[in-house]
Amino acid sequence: MLVQEGSCRIEVDDSIPSKGPGKSAAGFYNASQRVNRDLTISALNVIRPKRVLDGFGATGIRAIRFKLEVGCEVHVSEINPVSLKLIEDNIKLNAADITVHAESFAETSRKIPFDYIDVDPYGSAVPYLDAAISNIKNKGYIGLTATDLSVLTGSYPEKTVRRYGSIIIKDTFKHEKGLRLLIGYVARRAASMDKYIHPVATFWNAHYYRIIFQVRSGSRGADVMLSDVKTINLHEHISSFYPDRIEGPIWCSDIEDINFIEKMKPSGLSCDPKFLHLIELLKTENKSLFFCDLEDIARSAHTDVMSLSNALEILQLAGVRATRTQFSYTGIKSDRPVSELFNILSENSQRQKQ
Repeated sequence: MLVQEGSCRIEVDDSIPSKGPGKSAAGFYNASQRVNRDLTISALNVIRPKRVLDGFGATGIRAIRFKLEVGCEVHVSEINPVSLKLIEDNIKLNAADITVHAESFAETSRKIPFDYIDVDPYGSAVPYLDAAISNIKNKGYIGLTATDLSVLTGSYPEKTVRRYGSIIIKDTFKHEKGLRLLIGYVARRAASMDKYIHPVATFWNAHYYRIIFQVRSGSRGADVMLSDVKTINLHEHISSFYPDRIEGPIWCSDIEDINFIEKMKPSGLSCDPKFLHLIELLKTENKSLFFCDLEDIARSAHTDVMSLSNALEILQLAGVRATRTQFSYTGIKSDRPVSELFNILSENSQRQKQ
């Protein structure tokens, strides 16, 4: 059947799922990754790369949208013959000038200099990360998708340590931890090659994390960057309500480039409300490392969960300007310490209980 997405139409399997990660297969089209592709194209229209690589072609939708909506020179790599045929058919359907490489991502990324490389595999991006970092042009950008969230959020601790060399406790903050763990791992891999990274747009959506980051060469920059990869103890960072445990290493610096985010526009897209809402949330994520969660406040005070609007009003009366976070429906961020927010709201809950 034909699917319309953005400026292109593609032929896909009739059995495609409309929600969730789906299953890996030749020519797999993941409808739930639409937001991923929309934001990536918006970011590319800020970056304005000359030559880009879609490293995992599948149906070719990412590469075709890159060509039609960004207008750069586009290459796509794919090793599965079924997928290759589908990609070529979809390219013809859209009359798009795209170079197709019937080879692995590593081979294509190694032989041609790219300004932007898109790494969107099924599952962990770890096996492909070194090739992307080592082969991207200096000051170029990489878009990285990870769907192994159960590992990144600590559901399988041994595997988290084995794959990412980090310790994470699965709790309220699991998705911010998971995304920061992933950025920290990327930073450490870059540093091992005397390179350093600068995240410009990162987000969590349903079953995946997405990071878009710039890569620069230089051992000095790598050393400075590594100072932002640290361990964290929520017992000390937020409240004694949390267990006294050291977690990490994770990325403890900014996860968004606000100037970059401000330039991201939905031009050429369908103005999906999810896209616009996510962009607004991303603008607030640098305010603090982690957030104050209203459900945890209720657990600590043994009270009902207060509404988000009530919590924001209480904080405003205390002189604290706060906003929502993408990582929790009951999470609040502010440029004031998270521990301060936790104390203000906890004390208010205790007074209400008396």
